[in-house]
Amino acid sequence: MKETAKEGRLYALFGKALLLFAAAFVMLCINPRTAHAITLPVGSEADGYLLDRDGNLTIYTDEGLARWVSAIGGGPETYRALVKKLTVNEGVTMIKSFGDYNSDRPFYSCANLTTVSLPASLTEIGEKSFMNCKALTNVTIAEPSNLTTIGTQAFSECRALENINIPDGVTTIGEEAFEYCLKLELDAATLPSGLTAINDRIFNRCDAMTGNLTIPDGVTSIGNGAFAGAQLTSVTIPASVTSIGNSAFAGAQLTSVTIPASVTSIGGSAFSVCEALDSVTMLGETPPTLGDGTGNDDVFSYTGINHYDKQIYVPKPSIMTYKESWTQWKDCINDAGYAGSVDPTAEDYADTDIDVLGFTEDATVYSVDVEWGAMTFQYENSTWDATEHKTVTGAGWKVYDSENNKALDSTTDPINRIQVTNHSNASVWATLKYDGADDYKDTTGSFDTEEGDTVTDFDVRGNYLFLDTANNAEEKGGEGTPTVGTVYFMPSGIKEEYKKADGITKWSQLGTITVGIVTEEP
Repeated sequence: MKETAKEGRLYALFGKALLLFAAAFVMLCINPRTAHAITLPVGSEADGYLLDRDGNLTIYTDEGLARWVSAIGGGPETYRALVKKLTVNEGVTMIKSFGDYNSDRPFYSCANLTTVSLPASLTEIGEKSFMNCKALTNVTIAEPSNLTTIGTQAFSECRALENINIPDGVTTIGEEAFEYCLKLELDAATLPSGLTAINDRIFNRCDAMTGNLTIPDGVTSIGNGAFAGAQLTSVTIPASVTSIGNSAFAGAQLTSVTIPASVTSIGGSAFSVCEALDSVTMLGETPPTLGDGTGNDDVFSYTGINHYDKQIYVPKPSIMTYKESWTQWKDCINDAGYAGSVDPTAEDYADTDIDVLGFTEDATVYSVDVEWGAMTFQYENSTWDATEHKTVTGAGWKVYDSENNKALDSTTDPINRIQVTNHSNASVWATLKYDGADDYKDTTGSFDTEEGDTVTDFDVRGNYLFLDTANNAEEKGGEGTPTVGTVYFMPSGIKEEYKKADGITKWSQLGTITVGIVTEEP
């Protein structure tokens, strides 16, 4: 009996071992990670793709890209995890999917991919091509580039992405293309000039985006959540934009925003939680619809806009129209209104040479001339006098006569002079602003007067000239004498790399000076 029991236990143990072996065999057969050994390199130049032992993947041809997708689709998924650096060779025209599933996307979820180099021949980066590449930090696209399209979610969830140069020829960026690229900075993703629409959530939760955003001229719409979560400090919206989507700038660090007259609709929560926002200027005489169109919407909720300071400024003739349309925000509209800029070239002010003669008591005529000097500057370094052992000329910007190649005295040669003449029978303020060009962002500019200048009143802190009425006559009907304001502009500061021993000899645009005319004190 004891022998029989012992034999029974042995059979039982043997049976369990057999079951474990069978289970292991089945798992071996169905689990590709263990069924196929991963050997590198995989592919070859003849195949059109090659992944070497160091994790460098090269795509040589369009056909090679298709073979790569086939290889990672039919073989071990861990091939994706082995890719560390991607180089796509010149001649490849498109990065695209080869099916409807994420496994058919060329570089989807390549978890260890850090750098990507793309050729100038590329015309399109397809949907989800690099989505969820969480280690990807840098994407370089050779220029001049043929790239026109970046597809939906192409770089979505690339949370470490810091740099990508978007070529100027790109006209389409799909929805959510860079969503949750948490480290992507604005300077690293400058919007291309050919863009016609900013689609939904393109830069949603790009938390590292700070600074000044300029929407390119030609963009007609800013989509839902386009920049939600970005920490932008200012935004310039061009007159081509007609709609701003829901939550488009929610959470930004904007302090003020100007909405052009072209905008006809602003989506719900478009500027909500912009906690620093305390000034909104509407340029359109017709109020754009807010949110659902009822005027009861949280477009400016959780901002500094309130009914105590009345910080929404609208054109003075349209104050009542805005209040009737914007029922939730009517008490935040400033009752003084916003007079806006007086454009001397506009139809109403086309005659800039009028004299103010007879006028009725309630008539207002605006007429302004703006005269510019040549605004020509050259940067000169200090000159070393070997005999005296000292510098004899200080470094800095000089007002320059390019024809005679000599610096000018701005007090006698008004080459950098700005002169504003007011012919109006009303007083105006000329506002002055300088913005540095891309290569001269660290250059600043100052406006000031010279002794003996004709100027009625200049406030250097606010950079504006007060120009009194041209009437200057106690009796109405007397001929008006124009008032004149004169200031000079000088740049200051320059990048080290532009400081040359012989100064800057290449003429380039330093920036833009804007003279605005307003009828209310700034």
